[in-house]
Amino acid sequence: MALKYIPVSDLKSGAKLEAVYLMASCQTRPKKDGTSFLTMSLVDATGKISGVMWDNFDAVTSGRLKENDYVEVGGEVLTYNNQLQFRVARIAKVEDSAIDPAFFIPTSPIPLEKLEEDFWALVDEITDPDYHALIDTIFKSPEFWAKFRIAPSARSMHQAYLGGLLEHTLCVTRNALKLADNYPSANRSLLIAGSLLHDMGKTLEYSFDKKIGYTDAGRLIGHITMGAALVELHASLLPGFPHAKKIFVQHMIISHHGFYEFGSPKRPKTLEALLLHHADVADAQISNYMEYCAAAEKNGTRWEYSNMFERYMFAGDRIEGGNVMREIAYPAQLRDRHQEAVDDRQNADLADSAIEETFFAPNPDSAG
Repeated sequence: MALKYIPVSDLKSGAKLEAVYLMASCQTRPKKDGTSFLTMSLVDATGKISGVMWDNFDAVTSGRLKENDYVEVGGEVLTYNNQLQFRVARIAKVEDSAIDPAFFIPTSPIPLEKLEEDFWALVDEITDPDYHALIDTIFKSPEFWAKFRIAPSARSMHQAYLGGLLEHTLCVTRNALKLADNYPSANRSLLIAGSLLHDMGKTLEYSFDKKIGYTDAGRLIGHITMGAALVELHASLLPGFPHAKKIFVQHMIISHHGFYEFGSPKRPKTLEALLLHHADVADAQISNYMEYCAAAEKNGTRWEYSNMFERYMFAGDRIEGGNVMREIAYPAQLRDRHQEAVDDRQNADLADSAIEETFFAPNPDSAG
């Protein structure tokens, strides 16, 4: 029988179903009577839902099922503490070979072929032969390119999906070049090379076969240090590669987060490093904001809390008005009512009354 995929985002309280999810975590917990029950986190590309299994979970306790296994679960979706919960009655392992991985890790909304085409178009803009050779020796490695083209840009903050790193790299490089238009002394070949390379260490920092997570090297070393090390390695494979050019690229990589507290071993100290830093921050923050706007539209809200910004972000209509905030409408209302009073040749007292009523009348949007 064909496996059934039902997105977590589509689950509703009261639904009885059987479907396939990734069991991202599981843990046995004690009951009051001394026996145990099982809790789990079931995830796919659209979200996650907590699961609970009261009995018949020997497959987990015996080790036949474990974290990061694909599982077919059957049961009912209920509401517990105002959150959806999957009450699992049946669970069985599904082999990795039977799974469509696209269902479990989201992908970039931009076609991968388009991202690749745009990447190599930027490479063609590098006029310095040394920087061009460095880019070629890294990105034309079939093994490296196979990982780079589908790697995520982050675990959660921005472009946390397959192809996200390639998308982010393109946005950052374009941002940097736009900024450089205002500063003609920028070395554009260095700027493009450093921008294309700045996050390549994320191919080693993240694992993304079933879900996006950290590798051991990612936790112990991090993508910034690994990126600089990759430049050291590949530059050594190019006979006569200028030492100074290698150092300038490595400086851009290790300083692009801008501040020590954000993980940069050095702060930006060249024009190209400064341009890259600001281009990187702009794309990370704006991409995060746009993702929350999409979530707000889906949820039918105008505000969404962003962990990156540590505050609620307004995601409503900022042009046409939509649900116009009353305090923004007041100045126009004041002007119109005052003009009506003058046009009707009424006395100054009536005009002043219009002003007073406008400012001190109850706000109908806040009634109740």
